[in-house]
Amino acid sequence: MSRPRSFRVGAVAAGIVLSALLTLGLLSQPEAEGDWRTQAERTGYRETGDYAEVIDFCRRLERASPSVKLLTYGTSGQGRALPLLVISKDRAFTPEAARRVGKPIVLVQNGIHSGEIEGKDACLALIRDMTVQNTREALLDHVTLLVLPIFSVDSHERRSRYNRINQNGPEEMGWRATPIGLNLNRDYLKAETPEMKALIGQVFTRWWPDLLVDDHTTDGADYRYDLTYGVDIGPAVPPPVQRWLEEAVVGRVMPKFETMGHLAAPYLGFKRWHDPRSGIELGSTPPRFSTGYAAIQCRPALLVETHMLKSYETRVKATYDLLVALLEEVNARPAELRNAVATAESQVLARSRETDPARRTVVLRSRPSGQSEAMPYRGIEARQEWSDLAGTTVPRFTGASWDTVIPMFRDQAATVSVPQPAGYWVPREWTIVGEKLDLHAVRYRRLAKAWADTVELQRVDSWNVEALSEGHRPIAVTAITRVRAWQSFREGDLWVPLDQRGALVAMHLLEAQAPDGLMRWNAFDTVFEKKESAERYVMEPIARRMVANDPALADSFRAKLKSDSVFAANPDARLDWFYRRSPWADPEQNVHPARRALRAPPEGVLEKGDSFSDRPKGGARSATPR
Repeated sequence: MSRPRSFRVGAVAAGIVLSALLTLGLLSQPEAEGDWRTQAERTGYRETGDYAEVIDFCRRLERASPSVKLLTYGTSGQGRALPLLVISKDRAFTPEAARRVGKPIVLVQNGIHSGEIEGKDACLALIRDMTVQNTREALLDHVTLLVLPIFSVDSHERRSRYNRINQNGPEEMGWRATPIGLNLNRDYLKAETPEMKALIGQVFTRWWPDLLVDDHTTDGADYRYDLTYGVDIGPAVPPPVQRWLEEAVVGRVMPKFETMGHLAAPYLGFKRWHDPRSGIELGSTPPRFSTGYAAIQCRPALLVETHMLKSYETRVKATYDLLVALLEEVNARPAELRNAVATAESQVLARSRETDPARRTVVLRSRPSGQSEAMPYRGIEARQEWSDLAGTTVPRFTGASWDTVIPMFRDQAATVSVPQPAGYWVPREWTIVGEKLDLHAVRYRRLAKAWADTVELQRVDSWNVEALSEGHRPIAVTAITRVRAWQSFREGDLWVPLDQRGALVAMHLLEAQAPDGLMRWNAFDTVFEKKESAERYVMEPIARRMVANDPALADSFRAKLKSDSVFAANPDARLDWFYRRSPWADPEQNVHPARRALRAPPEGVLEKGDSFSDRPKGGARSATPR
């Protein structure tokens, strides 16, 4: 298979530049013959390579080692090929081959925020050391490694000295968002960008990595730690996944990392942004983020955050060493990671068979309970000085060490919990549902003939429209009522069973109060729009009859008037209150399109096969000629 055009053009351009530099004597001959230093290493960590240089380095790795394969898994918004490196001693360069080998699959992604790019340089150096120079080859004994050298490739090429005001190098770095202004690190579950669709559809749900590592650079306060890390914990995280993260990563990897000469801490998200004394909050992230998404797919994820004020060399080496410590852990105990994933999946499957309602409860969101524990903190002393320009105090870090103890809030309490239904019914006209289920590998079937049953409706009682975010005005559903009703479904409507490993993903997509569900991201906004209304002179006599004929309704109306002064002062709202309770009201208004099923339908009403039966066999493609 021929190389993608963007790779070919990059190679030609790189060759021309290389030849010219040799001719002018600006590049040493040994470098042209096989200098294996990365661009960062060659420049003393002043620079990081551009897209063409990175692809060229990846190709050199592939040519030099039978354990490396360079693939592409999609195309960016601006038409660049998305690179994926597969590193395997067994040459397991396809998902099928990797599954046959049976080793844990670790996926490391770099440059989701492409200005935060030390993961790229750390991974290129580590792959070189594992496969070409063979100083770290044992790290591949019990692991199949997948590496995205650059994820947000278009923003990587929007290079500038001025892209990250808080960051100490490299001299030029990429941009945070894609060219159309979307943040890939908010796109995992809603998956609107071509880059994220390719990652989820062609890498994550094809290879099914056992562990995801997401390399970043942090913003925030100054402190002495050169790296902080995040792992999801709490009742929203599958227990086997949380247990592996706490025992393997927190309990063994991070202490080992510190013996390598580093200082690490849990992700330092202070309760008050610039005030370490307020303490840090740990917990789970919604599935718009990498760590939250991996969790609902029954997999652990590790967020890596180097400290932006440390030198670029320090940050690259910290990322390198952490990856070494992490891969050593997986190699030492490969079965523990694979068993954690398998057990999490089996527990999700088992929940569908539970008859005890308490055991069928799924936590969609949690937050710190307020209980804290002491955490030693190694910071930098700061003075708060008044600024006439800012109109407030501004921290001035002195550079002096400051050791203290701060509260750490890690105990979690559920804030949104729902009973798991047998599944969901979704009318076929809501096509976005099938598209997202397909992408995230959630199985569903279609009705072969009409069917009717009693279901639960999710009636939205109150919601807020939030501030502009990722090109959306997100809907925050604050209250719902589940109402049982007889519903008819048509041929072609979707049946989404929850006796599958993707049950958590389905619930996060289709529950009204899910923190990143389709309702939140405006896929169902039309259900909130009132399409019919009554004139005052028509509705007022009807409302009068309703009050006379239904004393309980009259009492509810009077209570509403007493408790809500805004409502009481709005004549149209008062009459609309009655309209919504009349036979003329739209029964679909404010009702989530997905119906919660009380039981599975009989096999005879469903089409044969499921959504995966005709799924195209895609996946990553070779980036070099065979």
